[in-house]
Amino acid sequence: MRGVSRLIASALLAAALFFAWPARVAHAQLQLDGRWRQGAQREEFTVQQWLPNGCGPTPATNSSGGGEIVTIRLEGDELAIVGGGRVYRSNQCYDQMPTLQRETHSRDANGKTWRTRCTTPPNDPRKAILNTLVIAQSESHIDLVETGRYEIVVADGRCVADVKRTRTFDLVPEDKPVASASASAARPPTAEPKPPPEPKPAACDSPGDPARLEVRPSKKLVRPGETFQFRASVVDARGCGTGTKTTWKLATGAPTGVTVDANGKVTIGKETPEGSFEITASAAEQETKVSVEVTSAAHYDDLLASSGLNASGENDAAAVVNIASTSIGAGEGRVEDRSKQRRNIFIGIVGGVLLVLGVLAAVLRGRSRRASTIENEAKARHEAEVAEVLERRRVQQEQHAVQKRAHEESLAAAAAAKTKAKADAIAHAGRINAAAQAPQAAPVQGAPASLSPKRGLICPTCGDRVPDGGAEFCGKDGTKLVLLN
Repeated sequence: MRGVSRLIASALLAAALFFAWPARVAHAQLQLDGRWRQGAQREEFTVQQWLPNGCGPTPATNSSGGGEIVTIRLEGDELAIVGGGRVYRSNQCYDQMPTLQRETHSRDANGKTWRTRCTTPPNDPRKAILNTLVIAQSESHIDLVETGRYEIVVADGRCVADVKRTRTFDLVPEDKPVASASASAARPPTAEPKPPPEPKPAACDSPGDPARLEVRPSKKLVRPGETFQFRASVVDARGCGTGTKTTWKLATGAPTGVTVDANGKVTIGKETPEGSFEITASAAEQETKVSVEVTSAAHYDDLLASSGLNASGENDAAAVVNIASTSIGAGEGRVEDRSKQRRNIFIGIVGGVLLVLGVLAAVLRGRSRRASTIENEAKARHEAEVAEVLERRRVQQEQHAVQKRAHEESLAAAAAAKTKAKADAIAHAGRINAAAQAPQAAPVQGAPASLSPKRGLICPTCGDRVPDGGAEFCGKDGTKLVLLN
């Protein structure tokens, strides 16, 4: 049995290695790290229904950007695309709608395709469902395709539009693939790297209205006594800078010794304690927050290694807030606040449920009382019947005792009478025997013959007389007859 078990285990291991081998080979052969040129982002909208007065401008097919140089590298099993005004990873959806949440994510066995599905929270009036597909067609070309639907609920109805968003990435010809990020991370840096330069927006002769506020980095790790400059940019729908002014302020709860100036420069005092705080950046009546974490020099390296930040202690992603654009989700202030209506509906539903429960409770209480009454009546009837049976049994027992006592008294009286009669008979017989044994008197001379005594037999028990010469025993009780003188 042990040999069979080893054989089965070996076969299963060989099968697993066999099926896993193609994916491992594909992953090992996939070299995508390098500098890439991203194509224009094209958005094709199919409007199902739209209310311009409630949802803002009707979304229209458009194309923006293109030609920016970005850096693509493999981070574990995911692609990271840095540049072009943002940081994107293949386990995210490409749309930067703030309330989007990842629902599912997978990578195909060939190691060249990533699939991500994102949705908005159920209580968000701006609903969105997006499916993002990233395909590495080769080591020099990557396609990004995102499809989905947007839906906005307003006072007068709903606005619904479908979207297909595409973008391509092509390897810059003069660059060759370099070692992956995991290999480069294994080599200790010789010096602290400088933060990547800000990508320059595409040339724009006439920038449009502000569409998005971006602040970089979204998180910064600093030591006491250091200063740091946050970078903010307000761009239009095409990514062109609009020059809109950004204001800065410390959020509530910031520690003492921390200041931020009008340009976003943060100064940390030498006595500032360890901890985290936030800074608010505002532009065009919209705001976003970035976080700063202060740690001592002794703890800086350990915290940096475990925080997921880059070597400069920064988060590569930007803190982004949409201001206004053709992208679905703009016009936040025009969305109807239905919280009061939903609250009233909820209260009505709860009230209805409580009313139904109250009626059911009353019915059940009535049935319970009726059942209790019936039970008490049945119990009373049972107790009455038991009492009646016990009384009848008592009477019968008393009558039986009286009859038994009368019978016993009758038997005793009969026995006494019989004994008395027997005694009387014996006494009488004794008298007769005595009389018989006494000497007979001589007949009186001259007396008539008829007056002379006659001889015969008598029963000493019952006293019956039998003429002499008859039977020897009494005919009633068989007692021997005696002579009567």
